[in-house]
Amino acid sequence: MQDILKEYGPAILTVVAILALIALITLLIGSDEASPVGQAFASLISDFFESAQEAAQLGGVDTSLPAAGTDTPAAAATP
Repeated sequence: MQDILKEYGPAILTVVAILALIALITLLIGSDEASPVGQAFASLISDFFESAQEAAQLGGVDTSLPAAGTDTPAAAATP
């Protein structure tokens, strides 16, 4: 038993620490939008992308995604 712990102890400890961290994050954020932290995080991300879109439109930057298989934006690729 000591040989197993001596050989695999650090790996087992790492796996347990990662699982505990995942469990803690899941507990704090929650798995749905009922969690206050989850709601705040979702609002933060959505507000960031809205602000980025507004800033890009003010600067005249084309924010459309490239067409499949090309490096040019989809809006520029269509006549």
